[in-house]
Amino acid sequence: MAQIDVNLRDLYRVVRKRKWIILFAPILMGISTYLLVEVPTPIFTAQALVKITKSSSVAGLMTQVVTYSAYDNMATQVMVIKSRPVLEAVALKLNMVKPGEQTQDVFDDLRGRVDASQQNASDILGISATAGTAESSIVLANTLVDAYIAQYNTERDKSLLDTLSLLTRRDKEMTDQLTDAERALSEFRRQEGSKISLGPNVAFDLQQKETQLNRAIGELNAKISGTQGFIDNKDFDSFLQTYWILDEPTASQMYQQAMQRATAWVDVRNARSKLLDYQTEVSPSVQAAAQALKAEEERVIRTLTTLLNRLKVDLDDAQKQLANAQDQEKLVALQPELATQLDTLTLAVKEKQEAATALHKQLADADIQEHEKVDEITIVEKAHTATTTPNPSRAYKALVGALIGILIGGVFSFILEAMDTSLGTIEDVEQHINSVVLGIIPHLEKEDVKDRMRIERGPTLSTEEMDRFARLVTHFDPKSIGSEAYRTLRTNVASIMAKTGGKVILVSSSMIQEGKTTSCCNIATAFAQGGKRTLLIDADLRRPTVDKTFGVVRVPGLTDLLLDTRDPRECYRTIDDVMLGKYGLKLAQATPGLEYLTILPAGRIVDKPTELLTSPALDKLIDDVRQKFDVVIIDVSPILPVADAFVLAPKVDGIILAYQIGRVARDVLKRTKIRIESVGGKVWGVILNDIQSEIDYRSGDFSYYHYRYDKNLDEPKTPLERLKAALTISPSKEKKPRKPPKGSKKPPQPPSTPTAGGSGEVRDIMSLTDKE
Repeated sequence: MAQIDVNLRDLYRVVRKRKWIILFAPILMGISTYLLVEVPTPIFTAQALVKITKSSSVAGLMTQVVTYSAYDNMATQVMVIKSRPVLEAVALKLNMVKPGEQTQDVFDDLRGRVDASQQNASDILGISATAGTAESSIVLANTLVDAYIAQYNTERDKSLLDTLSLLTRRDKEMTDQLTDAERALSEFRRQEGSKISLGPNVAFDLQQKETQLNRAIGELNAKISGTQGFIDNKDFDSFLQTYWILDEPTASQMYQQAMQRATAWVDVRNARSKLLDYQTEVSPSVQAAAQALKAEEERVIRTLTTLLNRLKVDLDDAQKQLANAQDQEKLVALQPELATQLDTLTLAVKEKQEAATALHKQLADADIQEHEKVDEITIVEKAHTATTTPNPSRAYKALVGALIGILIGGVFSFILEAMDTSLGTIEDVEQHINSVVLGIIPHLEKEDVKDRMRIERGPTLSTEEMDRFARLVTHFDPKSIGSEAYRTLRTNVASIMAKTGGKVILVSSSMIQEGKTTSCCNIATAFAQGGKRTLLIDADLRRPTVDKTFGVVRVPGLTDLLLDTRDPRECYRTIDDVMLGKYGLKLAQATPGLEYLTILPAGRIVDKPTELLTSPALDKLIDDVRQKFDVVIIDVSPILPVADAFVLAPKVDGIILAYQIGRVARDVLKRTKIRIESVGGKVWGVILNDIQSEIDYRSGDFSYYHYRYDKNLDEPKTPLERLKAALTISPSKEKKPRKPPKGSKKPPQPPSTPTAGGSGEVRDIMSLTDKE
């Protein structure tokens, strides 16, 4: 993208040119702002501070695991403060609404006037309220704090009271879910048990379970047998020496009771033995001890019998579980894919059992939490004062609007100036550099020429070839607006040449990519088409492109001629070289005139081109070509980056500067002209390249551009017919070389190959794509 250097002089020019826009915009914006913008009434803001402390008790923390609290973070508190229940309480307390009255507007107004925010990442919340007066804002802020605290305590107490019922309900739900899961597992086993195959994990679990059950059954049998022996033999002393670990809680409790009874029986027996040491058996004390011993013995036997029955029940359960496990192990061996479902159901039962156990524990913790009530919200500071922000006056806002208008007007003015491609831009250039504009080259649509060349030569055309055709519009598109612009430029240059008697013209530009080489090639082609013996010298020894434009070889060329390393005749290129080059015979003869054009390419690249251009050989070369040619056009490197143009400027008759508006600053062009003139160069004028035209030249009737040399042939009607006619050479016509104008001399180079100047072979390329 081109960078435009804008200085104070350009700014002043734009401001002076667009002064009415710049003046009208702030006036309009200032008046509109003054009339349309209203000055708001003062708003007072009052703020109160509250501290939020979470419950830190163990029971409270464990209760929060199973209950959801709406007050678990500061962001939630802000939403609670602005919730409808709190605002409803505020509205009722301030008599803003009546009980039972549904006025949504009041609540929306309150919600917009209250706010809350966390203070510096602390536990402090700032609750603020706004109103039209300071007193109203203070009352609203304090009322909001009271309503918020009351709502919070109500919800907290309700949550605490509902905790037990919630846990009880969830415990019942979990029990029901466990029952459903066990029922689902049982139903699955009933329906699909015969089809389930034993998976690797299930089989392993069943084997472990079976081993555990077998061990448990063995232990239970041993304990049942021992217990029965203790009862039959009344061997309570041996029973006291046992130490059984029972997994089943009821059996374990019975075992502990039996041990207590046996211990009591031993104590009574020892007491009776002590009495017999000094009393007889008929002694009342001994007989009472005997009756007590008998009673304890019966109690021990009943307890052991109860334990025995419980052990038998546990044995039956274990045997049933063992049988069930064995049945499962047999049944699950049929279909492996159903084993996954069985594992899932089994895991679900296990998870429900664990969840039920956890709920039982949480239910006990919730009972503790019910008796704890801690104030979690405390007032740090109530609202006592209110602040207000001064509102700007209407005049101040009008002033701001005017300043914005100035900015908008300035931006709009510069946009208009950047988009301005009218004649005023050309006049500004002439006034700025005190020189004339010799030619105005419009923006050339290269894609049009590329499309025509692609149709003519096929889709195999390379990008380099298409760019070459697009650059040389005077040869490949002679009826286009660009070609007419170059012919106008040729006429203006020829007029100066006639007045000054000069022949050698140097074409350059301030910076790169301003179209100097394209201008050189087209000007030289335009002079050749006019019958002038024209020599085009490519003196741009840094980035030579003339050879690429005409499709000829670059070596040997100018550098070889100056260094005297090649025969001078080998350094020049004529139409013969163009036809034998990349163009070919047909494209070289597309438009008559190239037989009058001689090209001296740059030659091989040298290390010090500036020193080579200062050699006496170049002076001799210019003197020789001045005598042999009517027009000599020299393409040289850009002026400001390198010194090549300053070396050639005093040696030529005139200098033409190529300038593209918008690519470089106008002061750069002026500085270029001053530097050229400081070394003795004569600037004839400026070429304005790539001008964006505001008129679509193809939209009007320009049929006078489309003519044919053969008047006996009918004019083709369609683009396809014109393309066919352009590519067809009439066999009935004999090709004749074009005769040069009277008084002109042929170039000193080898004779050019005659072009097909007869009727029927030269066609208007521009007309091939014109619409009917």
